[in-house]
Amino acid sequence: MVFAVALGTASCAAQRDVAPAPNGEVAVEGAAVGGNVTIAGTIVSIDTRPWMYDGHAVVQVDVDGQGRMAVQLPARWNLCQAAPVDVDALAVGMRVQAVAAAEGDGRLTVCSDAGHRLAPLATDGDATRGGDGSAIELGPLSRQEIEAAALAGELGCSFSAEAGHAPLLLAMGQVASKEPARGVVKVGDDVEPVAAPGGFDAMLRGARFTGAGKTIDIEVTGAATGGGESPAHPATLTYHRADGAQRSWTGWWQCGP
Repeated sequence: MVFAVALGTASCAAQRDVAPAPNGEVAVEGAAVGGNVTIAGTIVSIDTRPWMYDGHAVVQVDVDGQGRMAVQLPARWNLCQAAPVDVDALAVGMRVQAVAAAEGDGRLTVCSDAGHRLAPLATDGDATRGGDGSAIELGPLSRQEIEAAALAGELGCSFSAEAGHAPLLLAMGQVASKEPARGVVKVGDDVEPVAAPGGFDAMLRGARFTGAGKTIDIEVTGAATGGGESPAHPATLTYHRADGAQRSWTGWWQCGP
């Protein structure tokens, strides 16, 4: 059950399967036009020329080798619910994540929802900063490692670098309780315990976890994508080591049954 919470909540994000269409573009299976879709892939081209005549800029993304999708960026962000995309931070060959509305014909548009975005996907985390110079390494928790942790609690939260992937951190807590939420994180090859005050309720909008020689901050950075009991929020995990070293990961924070 604990492992189901960790991966089940991640897979409940507003993510749809993608498959190559006959024209080489990507058809999004099960996504109605206008519905939110999450994709991850590599940028193959960036065309901002349409902005000159109030058209959509187009970023072509190779969705994990399955085909290309055109992610459209409006010229007039003041008419959108989404925050403007920092196109200057994007580059051909960069791995990115897009949360956008399906338009059909292999097109997505970032605009109509506050959770929409197109941003670099730092699945390996930023470089370690400070400390003694040694790297901070976090690994995904396996089913066996989560089951062995035997975390108690009614509901759980997890942080994953990509929706649907194994979590880097998993914690469980009681609802309406002052008892701390307890979790695990895999540092190098070792699964280590962490805890955060306030139980499950205190984790919903992010939390600070502490453990031996470490502090881990989860910061929610945007609105939830998708609905249901366990919507995913874009978030940042920052690991602080006792010697002053820090390292951050971007991904998804998801809480629920």
